[in-house]
Amino acid sequence: MSAVIAMTDGQQCAANQRQAGQDCLPLCLSSERVAELAARAAILEAAVSPKPGLVCIDGNGAHSDMDYPLFVRSARTLRPYFAEAHALGEALRGFAPQRVFAHLRPLGIGAEQRMLRATGGVNTHKGLIFSMGLFCVAAGRLSGQTASAAALRQEAASLAGGVAQDFAPLAALRESLRCGIADSLSPRDARPELEARLGRRLSAGEVMFLLYGITGIRGEAERGFPHVGLALRALEAHGAGHDLNTAMAHCLLELMQAMDDTNLLWRGGLQGLRHAAIASRAALDEGGLRTEAGRAALRRMSADFARRGLSPGGCADILAVSVFVRLLRGHAMS
Repeated sequence: MSAVIAMTDGQQCAANQRQAGQDCLPLCLSSERVAELAARAAILEAAVSPKPGLVCIDGNGAHSDMDYPLFVRSARTLRPYFAEAHALGEALRGFAPQRVFAHLRPLGIGAEQRMLRATGGVNTHKGLIFSMGLFCVAAGRLSGQTASAAALRQEAASLAGGVAQDFAPLAALRESLRCGIADSLSPRDARPELEARLGRRLSAGEVMFLLYGITGIRGEAERGFPHVGLALRALEAHGAGHDLNTAMAHCLLELMQAMDDTNLLWRGGLQGLRHAAIASRAALDEGGLRTEAGRAALRRMSADFARRGLSPGGCADILAVSVFVRLLRGHAMS
């Protein structure tokens, strides 16, 4: 009689993870478990304090219509969507990525509608519905495999192609439409003039593409979510295994220096984006949450962002997705 005891699929997957190293993820979880981790990541992101300009557990940042309990309610409302997205990835793993995204889109629209009902019409997680949805689908498509965080990012990216094609009609008009619009204007203030010149309504994303050539979260996705990679490295470098709140707060400061955050751009234009990057670097140089000087810098930064109406919501979404990937990794380690 053989002394070898057959392992379950889950046990084999965990063994593969240990053998492959710490960067590998246990993509053999149920859809409900994946959804639980995704919602937990969203709640963890909301809780982190301080986050200049953003809602956190003890402040509302630059937002008068949002608070931490609202974000928790919103994240919990999205949990079924995250499960649906993962299950979709599993069911359609053999399909072309573009076909899978076509099936994800109506799920995302439904999730956004449920979010708005739960929050009384406040947009708490619209960006995260897109990005976290892609990662949940990607985890489903790779289910049962041993995969690195980079492989998960690339799988998510494969679902989000076509950005250049979608913006092509506007690309040819960029120079003529933006001519004469002052760089000091925020996109929000420049929008009426651009719409008048074009003769139609423009989305916020279209306005920022016309002004700056920036493609936002869709461009980030199509490039393979490079800032998720940056955030995962930053979380490790700032000691996420010992003090998650500090690591996440510092990671957000790193992201504000690296990303063209469309939320910051929309509210503050290029000047607001640059101001946020400079302030973030200064706060980290002072030691961030680990020194009194750094904490004082963060308090000043928070007051300043609230006064200016600056909110790095794009960076917050990337942070939440990165924490989700880290939770997947932690599940493997355990």
